[in-house]
Amino acid sequence: MKLNIKTTLYLYFCFSVLFGQEKGTNYRVFNKLINETKIEEYYSVNEVRTIFESPALKEEPEVLQRFLKKPEKIKTYKQYRAIFLTEDRLAGGVDFYFQNKELLNKIMLEFDVDPLILVSIVGIETNYGKRYAEYSVFNSLYTQTINLPKRASWATKELYELLVYSKEQGTNPFDLYGSYAGAFGYGQFIPSSFNKLSIDYDKNGIKNPYGWEDVLGSIAFYLTENGYPENNHNFSFRSPIWRSARTYNRSDKYANVVIDFRNELSKRIFLSY
Repeated sequence: MKLNIKTTLYLYFCFSVLFGQEKGTNYRVFNKLINETKIEEYYSVNEVRTIFESPALKEEPEVLQRFLKKPEKIKTYKQYRAIFLTEDRLAGGVDFYFQNKELLNKIMLEFDVDPLILVSIVGIETNYGKRYAEYSVFNSLYTQTINLPKRASWATKELYELLVYSKEQGTNPFDLYGSYAGAFGYGQFIPSSFNKLSIDYDKNGIKNPYGWEDVLGSIAFYLTENGYPENNHNFSFRSPIWRSARTYNRSDKYANVVIDFRNELSKRIFLSY
């Protein structure tokens, strides 16, 4: 097809605007990161610019759909509970407990945290490490910054924390995969929580988001830092234990299902002896 000069200029203009908008979006988030965080303490401006010009950077439409369909918001508690309290997941919890009993008991004694709360959280969050990586964490947070105004500043802060994590680990920030909300690892910590509240429980010099010793130890530490009480076995609604579990996912339904899951596991494990 032969194009005349007018048509050629028109197409050039259209594509220039399109590419300019895409690049402008990249740099809007880039500028927000530079202005709102201390990223320049870890990266040069050119290093950050290179990240935001990477072909790996993209928006994830499915992330937005997942936020619109968050089960904590659109489902009744009965429906929400049914997602997690399944026969397979509960049976998996019993198996996980006995496979990791020695480690769980050690953590229980050190942190004074009920071990079945830990099993419940990893069961609910990642089905004991079977489902934990759906989206690029960087792209998930980037998508939130652009499209969700109420989460934009939060997501920018988490992008900063993710870049700090990547710098410390010597990894490509686009290689870390996690949930649609930006959490990663078997314990599903968001980057800021991982940087501040995960621990090197096995004392090998690395905080490993995919090693059960570090994951379970980190969850126990996280809960104690968020109000889990010492020498307390009250698992009722709005108890201190319930409240500490709620900090993992700011939802009453989530905290309720952690407690319900824990109580059902307790019955099954007791009957297994």
